[in-house]
Amino acid sequence: MDYPLERRCVDLLKVILYANGPVRVSAVTEQFGISRRSAYYDLEKIDDWLSAHALPKLLRDRAKGISVTSGQAYRIQQILFHDGENPLRLFTPIERERLIICGIILSSRPVFTEDFMEWCVVSRNTAVNDLKNLGVHLKKDNLTLRYVVKEGYRIQGDPVRARALFCLYYPQFMAYFTETIFSPEQRAVVDEYHLRLKRVETALQTEYISGILPTLAALVSSLVHQQDQGSAPPSAGRRRRSERFSFSATDQEIITRTKEYRLVSEAFPELEPQEQIYLALHLLGSHLQVQPLFLEDDTQAADIARKLAYSFEEITGVSCIDRPEFLDALAAHMKTSLYRYRYGIQIGNPMLDHIQSQYKEIFDLTKAAFLRISDETGLHISDSEIAYLALHFGGILTPLSSQERSFRILVVCPNGVGASNLIRQEVRLLVPQASDVEICPLSRFSSDENFDVLISTVPIPGEKNLIQVNPILTDMDKIAILRRCLGSGPAAQGRADDILRIAKKYVPEEALPAFSQDIQNYFMGLASAELPKSNYGSGLMQVLLPSHIQFLSRSVDWEEAIRWSCRPLLLDDSITEHYVEAIVAAQRDRQQYMILTDGLVLAHAQPRDGVKKIDAAMTICREPVTLGNGRPVRVFLALSAEDQTRHIQILNDVLALFSDLQTIPDLCGTKTVLEVLDYLQKKLEKE
Repeated sequence: MDYPLERRCVDLLKVILYANGPVRVSAVTEQFGISRRSAYYDLEKIDDWLSAHALPKLLRDRAKGISVTSGQAYRIQQILFHDGENPLRLFTPIERERLIICGIILSSRPVFTEDFMEWCVVSRNTAVNDLKNLGVHLKKDNLTLRYVVKEGYRIQGDPVRARALFCLYYPQFMAYFTETIFSPEQRAVVDEYHLRLKRVETALQTEYISGILPTLAALVSSLVHQQDQGSAPPSAGRRRRSERFSFSATDQEIITRTKEYRLVSEAFPELEPQEQIYLALHLLGSHLQVQPLFLEDDTQAADIARKLAYSFEEITGVSCIDRPEFLDALAAHMKTSLYRYRYGIQIGNPMLDHIQSQYKEIFDLTKAAFLRISDETGLHISDSEIAYLALHFGGILTPLSSQERSFRILVVCPNGVGASNLIRQEVRLLVPQASDVEICPLSRFSSDENFDVLISTVPIPGEKNLIQVNPILTDMDKIAILRRCLGSGPAAQGRADDILRIAKKYVPEEALPAFSQDIQNYFMGLASAELPKSNYGSGLMQVLLPSHIQFLSRSVDWEEAIRWSCRPLLLDDSITEHYVEAIVAAQRDRQQYMILTDGLVLAHAQPRDGVKKIDAAMTICREPVTLGNGRPVRVFLALSAEDQTRHIQILNDVLALFSDLQTIPDLCGTKTVLEVLDYLQKKLEKE
């Protein structure tokens, strides 16, 4: 019997596939958070699936664990990633709503409740409830879900907004649409448009982020269908003619002069001119690795990038402004974001959920930094865009090891320069002995590359040293990397050889091969036993001592308030006098500096300015202190951080506390240090 594997079984099979050695069931239960019974049940499903594809079952060894042969692994990769195998999906309510939006926009015929039941594999009552919730959510985007007898459901309103939602959500579901929802005819049409877009990409000598071109291919199929229906005699089941877009004369002139527009008009002559401009605009605004040249004003994007870097630096104390390459990459991203924002273009970020969970600290700080400048810049962007920006900041936050290295790792990731850099930094942290960790675009990858291990976010057929990972590394990805790189790397091999030389004196010759393999498995187990984590340090309550909480009753100016707030850190020998002077000088030179939110100043400077150890102190002012820019402050939080990362968790706690505007009045109402500590602890626990 041939049937698709459920998602967890696919993930488990990937772990076994890339483990480079046996995987113990205990490791599976720990990593997936399931019982041994569930793990064995999943393994039975995998065995049944393997048998259905005429493959041997998993190799089981009670002492060592579960594994596959190299030939078996290659065939499994072909089936999973190249033969259209589609794992069974069970969608959440919000996923179902998003899937319905995409389905309505893409369908070549009227769609009804029964279609949603089939697409989402739910009952009629569930589908009806999803449609009600969808109608409510669409109103937030000034869109309407309308039902017409015999014509089914439609999304009405601004076509830019509707298409923006489609482009945001479709990458999450494109495999499901291709394998499950599309008819063979529709699949062939979308494939043809995708092929045309790939030719455009090749002609442009660029590389678009993963998911963009398939999304646009699906959207073009919908646009062409609407045009065809609009020119035919009207009938109950036909859609309205595609609404026209309005571009400014300047933008239209600029876009039509680009190579993107010329290639689009040649590749898609069946599209109306305005739709050709719209598609060209998508191509101009969707690649993250090459700076688009069509924008009217490069200085605006560079200015926003610098403001964002300043904002992030002011919140975190992490040096950003003195990194030209980082600022250039950030400005390049902001250029594309500006045009996407202007015309409502959304690019789906398939890494969003992973970034928000795996790198929550960096995501939250990036979002907070952007919110501080959003009103000033007039730019308001989605969490998907924030997540891409967080990758840029994450690339400079991840610390590097200074240990000696000995072999080369190649990273292939078509998800943008930010994602590629973050994977490289994570791999450097995981494998400190690597002599080099390089990034290679998928379009330029060659099997002739000289590398010891290949880490890729996409399948690369025939590569024996491949470890396929998610764009945001999961713990299972990290374990696979550790087992391959550390367990079988030169250092581990050297230790194993030393042990084997000693063992030869005591172990019979015929038992040496098995003993050698056991040693290798042992070192691989050590490599994956404990994953290195990005060290974001302890939280605020672990650093903020009772003796570091002060009440300032008398009226003072801002300079004295800063000096007073730093006093506990000086007394504890956490900072030098030079650090205090650096804070005062920074506030004097930049009036807005260090105001984290209304009423709160985060007083800090760079680690090089005189930090001896990480520490924090809080001063609550009974009388408001007026800063040089006229803004009143009631709470000063002095912070010292000895490096770029180990105070990040403190900052996230501060953001969680003071994002509630009631926090400052509540703190000002406390009378004792114990009241302050109790209030902060309970509020953080609640958050």
